Amino acid sequence: MTVTTEHQLWTRYKEQGDIAARDELIVSHMRVVKYVAGRMAMHVPTSVELDDLIGWGVLGLMDAVEKFNHEQEIKFSTYATIRVRGAIIDQIRSLDWAPRSLRAMARKVGTARERLRHSKGSEPSNFEIADEMGTGIEQVDECLSQVQTAQVLSLDDYLPNDDSEEARRVDLLPTPDDHTPEAEAQSQERRELLVESILNLSEQQQKVLNLYYYEELTLKEIGAVLEVSESRICQVHGAALKALRKGAQLQPE
Repeated sequence: MTVTTEHQLWTRYKEQGDIAARDELIVSHMRVVKYVAGRMAMHVPTSVELDDLIGWGVLGLMDAVEKFNHEQEIKFSTYATIRVRGAIIDQIRSLDWAPRSLRAMARKVGTARERLRHSKGSEPSNFEIADEMGTGIEQVDECLSQVQTAQVLSLDDYLPNDDSEEARRVDLLPTPDDHTPEAEAQSQERRELLVESILNLSEQQQKVLNLYYYEELTLKEIGAVLEVSESRICQVHGAALKALRKGAQLQPE
């Protein structure tokens, strides 16, 4: 579909209410759904089938068509990709056993831990975190235990993604230290800390990191999608990276 043809379809639907034009727009952008679903299929639980992802993605595409402002500068394919992926993630999260209350508790634990780190200058114990929160140690222990297994999507969704063959080969090639017990233990601990740090980020920070590193949007495009200024997106991005760097640092024994 040419740019001119697509523009004509948007005009017919948005300005004239032509349902046939809407349907043609949906059909012509099904490739976005299949692309996003195919990529996400590699990172979701095995109980979720590709057809499920595509079905949820279609609903996201239909919602994107309804809400898209055809007069803005952002491309619909970019906007649709975000909406489709968001719709799929929402459905996956609805299947996740971890309730919102657990994730809210995890954020509170993270906040309390950060306060204690600043005041004590060292990593606080779970008992100290519980005391800071005014709750029982059992609740903190249970929360941290469940959070570590509550990850739904791969960390690839939040980190820079390079699909080149060379990059993948480099990622897979081991270094001399990769197989030492100490290196493996530290790597596992860093991953757990990073997962926990990501879950402790605000919803806006998670969205910005996802759009910047996974969807590869520019800060200006992210600002247009989230309806905030580019400078604000830059601030959110910087704050999120700072929090992740702190959270992923191993504490000296």
